[in-house]
Amino acid sequence: MNNLPPAPERIRIRQIAICAPDIRPIEREVESALDITPVHRDRPGAPIWMFNGVFAIGNTFLEILQPERPEAPTQKFLDKQGGAAGYMLILQVDDLGKARARAEAANVRIVMDMPIREHNGVKGGGIHLHPGDTGGVLTSFDWMEDWDSWAWAGQAWPWHRRTDVVSGMVAAEISSTDPDRVATRFSELLGRELDADGSIALDDTSVRFVDGPAGSRDRLTGIDMTATDRARAGETFEFARTLVKLV
Repeated sequence: MNNLPPAPERIRIRQIAICAPDIRPIEREVESALDITPVHRDRPGAPIWMFNGVFAIGNTFLEILQPERPEAPTQKFLDKQGGAAGYMLILQVDDLGKARARAEAANVRIVMDMPIREHNGVKGGGIHLHPGDTGGVLTSFDWMEDWDSWAWAGQAWPWHRRTDVVSGMVAAEISSTDPDRVATRFSELLGRELDADGSIALDDTSVRFVDGPAGSRDRLTGIDMTATDRARAGETFEFARTLVKLV
């Protein structure tokens, strides 16, 4: 780890995407369970070709994706996973240049490069990393000119978020048949040490790595969200084979 360029100083989970053949029933489940509504939708286009809905969870975001056509990357993902599943982990960093240099030095390929410019009226950019090089889950490093803004949710999301049930995403769970290997790789990439329980502490958030069933593919299997009503901590919901736990 010491031979790599320095990692960004601030790293936090900002958005998690789950993917399904049809986003409508998943969105209805999310709306009913968490009392939230989408705050943003993108227009499908090359090379992503998807429909989506972005929900604000406090100042973090849950995205639900659906392939827009057979050649969409999300359709290939669904085919490989055998159905709906956790799709992507987006980590916000305070220095995209450092994140890029460290990923490249760790021999991690960049599969999508979003240059820093205005997206939906917000200045930011990001890099998607090849999951074959990281293991675990498709991961992105994203930078915003304003740390509290978020280009992938537009500009109006603060006025449309609801926090009666949940007020933030605080952890992501990644499942693998070799979680130690994946955890070590993420630790190297993020420049953060592994905790005794096999998790990596980030800024206000964390990523944990767990054993997956024999023969299964790596994927994101869980999300922890802060329960606004503390009496509800411990409740669980499942959306697109992704377990959401109120903590």
